[in-house]
Amino acid sequence: MSKKGVAKSLGLTLLGIVLFLVKIPGQGQSVFNLIVSTIENILEPVNAWVLFIFIGVSLFGTICGTCLHAPFITKNERLANCFVDKKMQLVTLLVAFFVIVSYLFLPFDIINTESDALVTMCANMVVFMIVAKLILPLLSDYGFSEMLEVYLRPVMKPLLKVPGSAVINMLTGMFVSVTVAVVMAIDQFQKSVYNRRETVIIISCLTIPSMPFTMLVLQNIGEMDHFGIFYLYMCVAALLVSVIVVRLFPIRKIPEVYVGGAPAIETSGKADGPKWRRALTGASEKALATRYHPVDNVISMVLNMISFIPYTLAWGTLMKLILAHTGIVNILTWPYAMWMQLFGIPDAVHFAPVMVLNFIDVVMPTVLLADVHNAAVSLRILCMTLGEMVYIAPLLLALGCQGLTNIKEQGAVWLLRLILMVPAAALLYQVFFALGG
Repeated sequence: MSKKGVAKSLGLTLLGIVLFLVKIPGQGQSVFNLIVSTIENILEPVNAWVLFIFIGVSLFGTICGTCLHAPFITKNERLANCFVDKKMQLVTLLVAFFVIVSYLFLPFDIINTESDALVTMCANMVVFMIVAKLILPLLSDYGFSEMLEVYLRPVMKPLLKVPGSAVINMLTGMFVSVTVAVVMAIDQFQKSVYNRRETVIIISCLTIPSMPFTMLVLQNIGEMDHFGIFYLYMCVAALLVSVIVVRLFPIRKIPEVYVGGAPAIETSGKADGPKWRRALTGASEKALATRYHPVDNVISMVLNMISFIPYTLAWGTLMKLILAHTGIVNILTWPYAMWMQLFGIPDAVHFAPVMVLNFIDVVMPTVLLADVHNAAVSLRILCMTLGEMVYIAPLLLALGCQGLTNIKEQGAVWLLRLILMVPAAALLYQVFFALGG
């Protein structure tokens, strides 16, 4: 165990915690929040133009890569992954480009009224995600997850019915992304690290939303100051529901079969010394191996944003039009609204469609919650949506893995989580926010 590595890990992790969680005296917000809000205020007069440029460049790249197969796109691996064979992305970008052009230049009042808040939200998302990508590595890349893994591993099997090594998948979701965690689980299933039941549990019950994404949605609804206590509240509620769901149909009926060969043997790690030493050793090794690349981080985040910012603007505007001018979504979600109302959620008929929006795109709940000025309501609703853990993009990846799962199975898990997250979020809110202020 290197003293230099331990100092680097603990020092940078502590710095990250201070930047994200500790409020500046007299300001009422963290350093991270202050940086983001300052940049957003500076760019506010040109928000629509920032979005226009971002979507325009993204559309140009997608046309060049998907329609024209331009060499400057196809021969660059990073650009090819973003722009080649992206037909759905092309459709979304065309719709998003029409929305932003209408907002800036055309008198389509019906569209412009519904897209107004989304334009500001999406422009702020660009700022938020870039700043987060520059600062978040302090928490995610310097050994914090390695320290947590040592202490969480012993509880995984008795509580969640998966091997202790699955804690890595959970922490990957927390510190990186749900999609990456699902891809990792699918690869492990194909290598017989996990059997079918264990893998389904991991992809539908352990894919906890990442910290940067949770920060993003809290920022969008104006509740970023509650990030620390909210993230703990959401994780506990989601995992409590997971402990129940893994013991119910359909998961308990899934056969424990492996793709091929014998299952991997998991070692306990006891021979490596006490937990604190193993935790610090893992953190030290990770910290020493990590190199910080701010420019590369920004480029990666800008390219990643192509996969969700245009979707939010395009389909968020469409969904707001549907919600504003038809009653179909409210009718379909009325039974769920009654269930929410039973647990004290006010105006539940208005908020029940959020759960449908969440399945389509996990940023969508902020479309409705951004206008809610009651933290007790918006934080509980957000906990319910983030705690679903069955989202469309990771779900499509899982369904594409032969022999792993099917839409009926995942639909049943999603329905169970949808039902159980309501009492979990409602009851635990009082506990966490009574303690956390």
